[in-house]
Amino acid sequence: MVRMSATEVARNFSAVINRVGAGEEIEIVRNGAPVAELRRPSRPRRLEGEEWRRFVKSLPVVDADFARDVREARAGVGSPVSKWPAG
Repeated sequence: MVRMSATEVARNFSAVINRVGAGEEIEIVRNGAPVAELRRPSRPRRLEGEEWRRFVKSLPVVDADFARDVREARAGVGSPVSKWPAG
């Protein structure tokens, strides 16, 4: 595992992400102490093809009661004040 300072990671973030994407693991240190590790996810987080279709088929059916509940919930919340909410 490669060790890099937090400053070095920040200054070279795109390159660091590319290295991680290629399979390299990077330990991030601050003042000599490890604070984080970057590595690829243990498994892909996306579903593909048949797995996606099985997932969609397993979802509950959206019935008229659900649609009514959503309409009532939206009515109770009201319209947003702005399309761009403040963070």
